Amino acid sequence: MKKFLAPLALVALLACEKELDYEIPDPGKRAVISAQLETGKTLEVFISESVYSLSSEDPKTRNDFQALLYTNDPNSPFEMFVDTYNPGWEPQYVYRVSYDFKENESYRIVVRGEGIPEASVTETVLNKVPFEDISYDRDNKEFKFTIKDSAETKDYYMVTINEFGSDNLWMSSLDLDLDFFEFSEFFGDDDIDGRRYGSRAFLTDESFNGQNREITVRAEGETPAIFVELRFHHISESYYKYELTRSSYNYSDGFFSEPTQIFSNVNNGYGIFATSASSVYKVQY
Repeated sequence: MKKFLAPLALVALLACEKELDYEIPDPGKRAVISAQLETGKTLEVFISESVYSLSSEDPKTRNDFQALLYTNDPNSPFEMFVDTYNPGWEPQYVYRVSYDFKENESYRIVVRGEGIPEASVTETVLNKVPFEDISYDRDNKEFKFTIKDSAETKDYYMVTINEFGSDNLWMSSLDLDLDFFEFSEFFGDDDIDGRRYGSRAFLTDESFNGQNREITVRAEGETPAIFVELRFHHISESYYKYELTRSSYNYSDGFFSEPTQIFSNVNNGYGIFATSASSVYKVQY
């Protein structure tokens, strides 16, 4: 008799199923902001207009937004000027403003546009974290350096190696605390030593808050460049969370994965305003 209990229970559960019609609410059009501020560089803000998730309409870029930068300067706010970016049959637009951004000061971006509510986002410019005891082994293309983490703040970091002023190079590390969000597969070496690969490595100070931390990374592949740069980026928490959730979204298992909400720090809109400050070490490759 017990053999029939499980099938009967399943039939009973299926019989209780009821389909519910649910319509995803349309939140209306919002500003989508993408801005990354690195000290010493011009602020560039990409702004577009969102569309309803069930609509066949494509998101739109526009050149008629009003984008303002609010600072501690008495002349604030400063209006950004719009420029055509990657012009072609479907031009995109970027909003720029030149300003002498200061470490440890907060800045606010406000975006207004016809048909959308006002959106805003605030971030703080970070301080550079200098290299200590840095070295480069040209034979095996390996960088080794130490940083001093602040005990007063929760900090997030990113490591890159790039051709002088150009694209990031592939690199690898045996450091399991370094997260390569794009890839985490073990490949490349014939002896499979547990090395992980990627073009950007992320790190939090969770395990070494307020202490010195040694980091070792190895440049991979060939490049015609004579010089390369090791960059150690002190990044905002928003930057880290955005890249983490974006990676989860891009590299999910599709239909059977849990839904991923990409991190946004924009009020009354969508997107990200991320900040970083970078220490640079240049070597002959």
